Amino acid sequence: MPGLQRGFSLVEGLVVAALLAILVVVAVPRLMVPETLHARSSARGLAADLRLAQRLAIARRASIVLEFSPSAPPYTGYTVRQEGSGDEPDFPKDLPREVTVTGPVQFAFSADGGASPGGTVTLTASGATATVVVTATTGYVKVTGP
Repeated sequence: MPGLQRGFSLVEGLVVAALLAILVVVAVPRLMVPETLHARSSARGLAADLRLAQRLAIARRASIVLEFSPSAPPYTGYTVRQEGSGDEPDFPKDLPREVTVTGPVQFAFSADGGASPGGTVTLTASGATATVVVTATTGYVKVTGP
């Protein structure tokens, strides 16, 4: 058929290129993981498990221990268990390799919710530092950091 053209015009090609450029500018930053994320997410996960240990101690009226491994920092994992018993379900947990963790080797929560000892756990990854603070008398757990 005479007059039938195949392909795209220059304007159509430029419009498609512009739309792809906008998509890349919007999508790529969302796909990149900030370096502070490892320390922050590990600290929040640890804090949640410390709070779990405290709640289990109160509910069971027994001593619940969160204990890091190995027995000296930097730690590579931790477990939650009732004193004199085996690990709780879903434990032990491994810490990400890129996160360095230091602090007390264990926290024991009593039936009243208090922690022994209180202390600070420091989590460092790619230069970013997050801390998890456990208050001895109340067992209050607080996360600070990036």
